[in-house]
Amino acid sequence: MSRSTLAAIPARRTAALLATATTTFGLLTLASPAHADSVVQLSGPTGPVPANTAYTVTLDVPNTGSGSRSTNVNVKLSGAAATVTSATASSPMWGCDFSAGSAGSCWNLANLPDPASITLTVLPTAGGTVTTDVDARDFAGRPVGSATLDTQVAAPAPTVAGLEPGHGPLAGGTAVTITGTHFTGATGVSFGGAPATAFSVDSDSRITATVPAGAAPGPVAVAVTTPGGTSATGQYTYDAPPVGTYTLTETSDPKSGSVVHAGDTVTYTVTVVQHGDGSVKEARVRDDLSEVLDDADYNGDVRTDLGTVEVQGGRMLWTGDLPVGGRATITYSVTVNGKGDHRLSTSAEAPDDPRGDCGTGTGCTTDLTVKDAVTPSPTPTPTPTDGSQTPGTPSPDPSTPSAPATSPAPQTPTATETPQASGVLASTGADVLTTAATGGALLLLGGLTVALGRRRGRHG
Repeated sequence: MSRSTLAAIPARRTAALLATATTTFGLLTLASPAHADSVVQLSGPTGPVPANTAYTVTLDVPNTGSGSRSTNVNVKLSGAAATVTSATASSPMWGCDFSAGSAGSCWNLANLPDPASITLTVLPTAGGTVTTDVDARDFAGRPVGSATLDTQVAAPAPTVAGLEPGHGPLAGGTAVTITGTHFTGATGVSFGGAPATAFSVDSDSRITATVPAGAAPGPVAVAVTTPGGTSATGQYTYDAPPVGTYTLTETSDPKSGSVVHAGDTVTYTVTVVQHGDGSVKEARVRDDLSEVLDDADYNGDVRTDLGTVEVQGGRMLWTGDLPVGGRATITYSVTVNGKGDHRLSTSAEAPDDPRGDCGTGTGCTTDLTVKDAVTPSPTPTPTPTDGSQTPGTPSPDPSTPSAPATSPAPQTPTATETPQASGVLASTGADVLTTAATGGALLLLGGLTVALGRRRGRHG
């Protein structure tokens, strides 16, 4: 053996003794290695593992190295939310305490560097990275080694617990508060498969969303989507829209049941009225004029104060939207010609629309009877009051002698009769007297002429 070899033996023994003394009695701290590979070893999954699903981490404390050995191991979880739910050791000499949840320690009960394998159960409750840090120490509390493990955790799927309000109109637009879990990072909210008009994540357990329009009344599924998945669905109910109906009535002027004649004008009025809690879209009315236009001519004057209307092909057609409490009035007129069956009959209806029906009372029909035009009776001729011959009365026979006219007795003018400058009385009736007096004078002259003729005959 060489001299150098012999010199080395004591040196090796001295180093071994020093190491043993340092480990056992803690006499020479500087002689202990700061991080011996055999002090602690850490193993476990790197992920991804699903949130809310437990996984295990193993701490091996071999304590077989020639360096410092561990009698105490401290563990701390950081990053994504997670807790240590249990810890078990392969050696009864080791015990653990993780009452803090995300941090704890395991130690040798006799404070001796016995080897052990410790299994930790870790439960992650959020997506992200869970970092497990291990710090190994000797019996005096001095660090002698460390290890780190990163485990990727998939975000947990959200859950929907409730909605408020849980129902709304079919048109959508309702603001709904959704409660549940794991809403952070939500990328979508849907109602019956249709995306919400808008939504905001108020917290990990609360979302406010605007309901889209529904396809039909009834319940639909509500789902929240996050990086962790899509929630088990909640439920929202689309309410049935308010029910709206309408009635229609028809009247005529002259009123139904009357008699009309050729040349008369008949005006028809159709009234449409909304009923119920909801408006009526595209209400329809049709009035059959075939039994009118065979005896009358349409005057081209149809009009309405709501919606649209036309007369075409022998029918009056009206269409319009009726708001709650709304009504429409339609009018048109015809002139009677009396060329048909001498009846004017109408019949209004809501074609193929169960929302519309005929109102009670006046109903939806009218019926008028047509008769020939009335011939006017001749007007009686008034009897003259001045003694002249009545028109149409035969003239008297000239050969029949007339009774001698009697001269009227002279009358004294009254104070109101003022003689005119020409000797003729004013128009107060005196002109009749003057004419009569003149006639009498002419008769007297005629009599004198006859008498004179007779006397000449005697003497002749």
